[in-house]
Amino acid sequence: MKHKRWYKALMNVCDRLDGKEIEWILVGSAGSVLQGADMEPNDLDLYVRSEKALKEIMNNFSALLPEKASEVDYDNPAWLSSLTETTFTQSFPFGFTWTKGKFFVAGFPVEVVLISESGGIPDNMTGDGIWEGGQYIWELSKEVRVDTHTIRTVPLEIQLESNLRRERDERAEAIIETLNKNGYDESLLTKALAQKHQAEIKRRISR
Repeated sequence: MKHKRWYKALMNVCDRLDGKEIEWILVGSAGSVLQGADMEPNDLDLYVRSEKALKEIMNNFSALLPEKASEVDYDNPAWLSSLTETTFTQSFPFGFTWTKGKFFVAGFPVEVVLISESGGIPDNMTGDGIWEGGQYIWELSKEVRVDTHTIRTVPLEIQLESNLRRERDERAEAIIETLNKNGYDESLLTKALAQKHQAEIKRRISR
């Protein structure tokens, strides 16, 4: 794992942010890999809880940003933060708003995300399931020790629900294999899974 570009980028991020009072959490496949799942991250997803945290992270990586604003649209994967435009904000008709920054660290893409409104995305513990970018991930987060760093991640039980929703079957299967191998929090899994996923997943996960 240590020779992977995403791992080197993550260690660089941690080196820059450790010791600073910035609350962030690692979301997505990189967090799954740190918890033992077999998959290959395409980027690093850092979520924050406040505009202040977003600005502080972007400031910490300002030396990596080009001066000129990106010439492509925000929806284009090639869009990158710049000194001229460090982040962008998008709002959608169903009540969802996020602000994002994106840059490369050690040749690997890093996205920093603040979700200020999460309307339209089911996120509860009473049947709809917990969303990996929602309100509960902070209180339910899992700390993983990597090298000299302690990294806050979203538990696999919650990551599983998110991958099922997005029909990412290979990633869901990798998480299921890891939960079967390493164990899991049964109570959290029940809360995290949408009702429609409960029966199928509990047949596939050993007790």
